[in-house]
Amino acid sequence: MRKLPLRDLLASQGATFRERYGVEVPVSVSDLKKEYGLIRDAVGITDFSFMQKYRVSGDAGVDLLDRLFAGNVAKIRFYRVLHTFLADDQGRLVADAYIANNDEDFIVLCESIADDADLKKLFSFDGQPKTEEAGTAGIDDLTESHVVIGIDGYHAWKVAKDLFGADVLGLPYLSVESYPFEDGSVLLFRAGKTSEFGYLVMAPKEAGPKLMQALLQSAQQHGGGLCGSQIHNELRLEGRFFNIFAEGARVNDPLPLGLQWMIDFDKEAFLGSQAILARREKGYDQKIIGIKADAAVPELKIGDALFYEGQPVASIQATCFSHTLNAHVGLALFPVDMAYAGLRFELGQAGGPAVETISMPPIIPKSLSVKLDEQ
Repeated sequence: MRKLPLRDLLASQGATFRERYGVEVPVSVSDLKKEYGLIRDAVGITDFSFMQKYRVSGDAGVDLLDRLFAGNVAKIRFYRVLHTFLADDQGRLVADAYIANNDEDFIVLCESIADDADLKKLFSFDGQPKTEEAGTAGIDDLTESHVVIGIDGYHAWKVAKDLFGADVLGLPYLSVESYPFEDGSVLLFRAGKTSEFGYLVMAPKEAGPKLMQALLQSAQQHGGGLCGSQIHNELRLEGRFFNIFAEGARVNDPLPLGLQWMIDFDKEAFLGSQAILARREKGYDQKIIGIKADAAVPELKIGDALFYEGQPVASIQATCFSHTLNAHVGLALFPVDMAYAGLRFELGQAGGPAVETISMPPIIPKSLSVKLDEQ
């Protein structure tokens, strides 16, 4: 199991840990309601070093990434970031990825349901015949040599500004920039999947402790603090951001998950494209959409069935408690002809508690009220 470079620092702050797909992740630091409030109302700092990280260079490297990933890597503009996915040769999801064009190379950040070794095999062999040119692609595995730390929340921009200067306020969503830190530099990604402001900072692991301490100090000055990874599962669902570790792992097919927007269908091919396009041509009969339970329902459980006219018609794939709505919400896999908002179903059995389908996301994030160009 891969250990995190910042583990001791996180443990000293009260973090708890568990293994997930071969790497240790910080689950929580305090109770989830408090961490929810940190991100929705202030700013949360989270260690995302569990991510697999790669640097890929050269024209052959671009070709390699374009053959692997569903999005069009070759069209990523300088200092911009593509959000896409990696599938296996059967078109089943392996990783959710950010791919950044950092001028002279590409940086790939993966959240994967494959362990480090299996993911690295996909980068080493992309299912295409090897050529002399393809063999020149420079692929550096940064997974263990670098940390990634998330800054998320209503005041996340204040922390980024404190550390890296006012020009961070001009970074568009899904962009990347290099900034000096200590005696070196870090990469700042404008990203995030909480629906509030979000950034990811990647740095060599030697700079990790000082970077984390500096981020925490700034966050605390703005009412924030340290968070674990579990609250991000909750916030992603509430904000309707795709989560490879929840509905992604359970459904595992990009089509019913609604990930067509991550695919460039004009590309000649990518890993798993033949299988995905065949399923698309045949037509898929299920689709995942949002649900919300009545206030009286104590919880929604993954795997529970939803009934309609006495018959089970859908299954719950992801759940969380929305402190904004004061209700349980989730994602369920429905037949396509039932996959729209405004229908009511019964939970667990015929005659069970009421659950309704809803449009996602069901909340309005506070960050939408901030105009960074006026700060």
